[in-house]
Amino acid sequence: MSIIKSDRLTVEVDEIGSSLSSIIDNQSGSQYIWQGDEKSWTGHDVTIFPFVGRLKDGFYTVDGKKYFMPPHGLCREHNFAIEDKSQSHIAHVFRYDEDTLKVYPYKFKLTVQHSVNGCEYVKTMTVTNIDDKEIYYSLGGHPAMSVIEHDGDTRQNAIVFPREIAPNNYYLDEVGHYITKKAEYASFKELSCAKELMKQLKTVILTDEKFDALELRRSDGVKFQFAFDEPPALAFWSHPDSGAYYCVEPWWGVPDFAEPTRELKDKELIQKLAVGESRQYSFSIKFIRED
Repeated sequence: MSIIKSDRLTVEVDEIGSSLSSIIDNQSGSQYIWQGDEKSWTGHDVTIFPFVGRLKDGFYTVDGKKYFMPPHGLCREHNFAIEDKSQSHIAHVFRYDEDTLKVYPYKFKLTVQHSVNGCEYVKTMTVTNIDDKEIYYSLGGHPAMSVIEHDGDTRQNAIVFPREIAPNNYYLDEVGHYITKKAEYASFKELSCAKELMKQLKTVILTDEKFDALELRRSDGVKFQFAFDEPPALAFWSHPDSGAYYCVEPWWGVPDFAEPTRELKDKELIQKLAVGESRQYSFSIKFIRED
């Protein structure tokens, strides 16, 4: 576990998964990242790569050959190496090896940078193709933000966009694993964090809009101000029955369809990189308290 700090925030980042474990407000002592429990979700955050969500039957193909991969990819159990560290910044790196080639047949370097400046946290993920051919992948973020729970529900919190949006949504099956359709979602500017929405949709997966900013507003006056570099999909998730958290997830990719295309290069919203190319994907969170 590594700690980075600014005058306003103290952030703990786990080398396993290069994921957030904690963000504490230095002035109030408040914890802004869900700390987990057995009834809802034991996690805090996930660095998602090289596939978002679940693969139908657990596998995909490259040139017709089957490869099996766990949900949200390879990072969750991987111990990232520390490439660079300062008081307010840490960079982790994950390079391909013989084991990764057995489940993901591409040579890659994934660098994940976490930094803090004042009341802002920034995560930047850089994928580099070090193979001799194009590589295909998806990736995303998964921070679980601590919200206010009352009578077992989180309806007193809300997602607020800077303007009204009219997105489409990828609708999941009854257990919330695979996409059954992509269809219109009613236009809105504000989205309730109520558990009822999670019971209905399992995960909200919005697409076909310009996602550059939003606020997660808590009923106690705390605001989490997100900024994105326009991911093609934006997901929201929490356990439908319990847990005082709400995950805001920028995705460059989506889970498999119930009737999937097996070839990785042909999957929905898949990313690709030419030989020697690198690409950055980032988002930030500002923490605002109205005392």
